[in-house]
Amino acid sequence: MKALVESLSLSSGAVLIAVLSAGIVWLLCSFCPASLHKVWVVIVPLALANCLYWSQPWFEAKGSDYERALVWSEYHNWAFALIVPWFLAGVIPSAAIVGILRRRRVR
Repeated sequence: MKALVESLSLSSGAVLIAVLSAGIVWLLCSFCPASLHKVWVVIVPLALANCLYWSQPWFEAKGSDYERALVWSEYHNWAFALIVPWFLAGVIPSAAIVGILRRRRVR
């Protein structure tokens, strides 16, 4: 798992988040009430982007407290630059899935 997370780039992470977000939102929309569909469009990609980004420092944070603090501070500085694009990459297909499911239910 650590090797997979370390090998992700901005674009490959965005593709992974987009695919996972679309799949999870589709499952949630299939089983949850329609009033929650718009909530899933935002929450699922944000949670996935955060977990994916912060998983690498979770794997690397070994050793003394000082080494862990260095790793966390380095990742904290770059969080906005990766979490936001990954989040946007997940929101777009998730919103498309919700729109498709809404049109199917109307018919």
